[in-house]
Amino acid sequence: MSMPKVAVIGGSIGGLTAANVLRDIGCEVDVYERSPQLLSGFGTGIVVQPELVRYLLERAGSTLDDVSVSSSSMRYYDASTSRLQGEVDAGWRFTAYNAVYRKLLDAFGTERYHLGRALDRVRQTEAGPIIEFVEGPAATADLVVCSDGGGSVARSALLGVKPTYAGYVTWRGMVDRDEVSEATWEFFQDTFSYGLLPDSHIIAYPIPQADSDGRLTGNSRLNFQWYWNVSEGADLDALLTCSEGKRRSVSVHFDVLAEKNLAEFRNCASRELDGPFRELITAAARPFVTIVSDAEIDQMAFGNIVLIGDAAITPRPHAAAGAAKAASDAWSLATHLESASGNLAEALPAWESGQLALGRAYLAKVRAMAAVLQQGGDFPPGAPEYRFGLPKAP
Repeated sequence: MSMPKVAVIGGSIGGLTAANVLRDIGCEVDVYERSPQLLSGFGTGIVVQPELVRYLLERAGSTLDDVSVSSSSMRYYDASTSRLQGEVDAGWRFTAYNAVYRKLLDAFGTERYHLGRALDRVRQTEAGPIIEFVEGPAATADLVVCSDGGGSVARSALLGVKPTYAGYVTWRGMVDRDEVSEATWEFFQDTFSYGLLPDSHIIAYPIPQADSDGRLTGNSRLNFQWYWNVSEGADLDALLTCSEGKRRSVSVHFDVLAEKNLAEFRNCASRELDGPFRELITAAARPFVTIVSDAEIDQMAFGNIVLIGDAAITPRPHAAAGAAKAASDAWSLATHLESASGNLAEALPAWESGQLALGRAYLAKVRAMAAVLQQGGDFPPGAPEYRFGLPKAP
């Protein structure tokens, strides 16, 4: 039996990983990305997991030094005093979205990477799946792999499931070396830092800078996230209302961030934080805010249509393996298809069972982390149950 023709919906890290591994087993693959231009990820940071970079290391000729910087510890502070509460050895590596995305794109190529193709709906017919887009002609394939993110149009259409707001948001930002004092810069080097507060927390770590082609420039930045509990309703609506007066659904980027919300962000840092944490947050030139949400499903395969990554089970970010989960879904799908010689009826049920179990276990893990991190619970340094990464296979 020949390998199926595949359409991948969503051209970010998960979609490109799927496209590459499925092409490599003999599938004819097209990727459809809703953005009219190549993605940038706003330069945000990612903690490197093995699944995230597996394709780059095994098949694209990259090394870890090509895409990431190293660290040697994880430190836990009281963010209101900058007092160290604990430290453990932890050799994590950190990368920037652009570095991973561009290398995966280079590996796949742009000939079959179609921009400006936002999904309208995908439906199963007797002749096979049909993909309809907001603009442009419909497409057909033997297998449709939907990797269209946490707000997945495909998941909503297939299951009626949308992400549920988790009760808090994350402020994200980056700081260059010349924007903070030398003491603050050194404070956050070679480590992943937790800044703990009674009802929120901060994470911070250095990331490399990548140019437009994904190459590391040799410079680094400090990347942070600060999680705020925000009640659903008027408070959340006010925070997500941009400078143009429109209420955004997921994120408000700096260019349209309301001035009063930016001022409150910086005022809150001055009131609640101390020392390096205060300087890090207040120095960020272009912070932005995004809601935290999650989604759980009990099905990932629908005939010849599958959901992967955040388009399937959407996790909160606290164990730093959301993109790794998407990559795991992709690799597992390729393995099952190859083992079944392209027989979808044989491959998909076996693939779905294992990846559903993995996704559910990971979702339970990050929810447990959120419960203590955002509610002042016990978060002991180095606790194995809160270690970054995907759970072991069930």
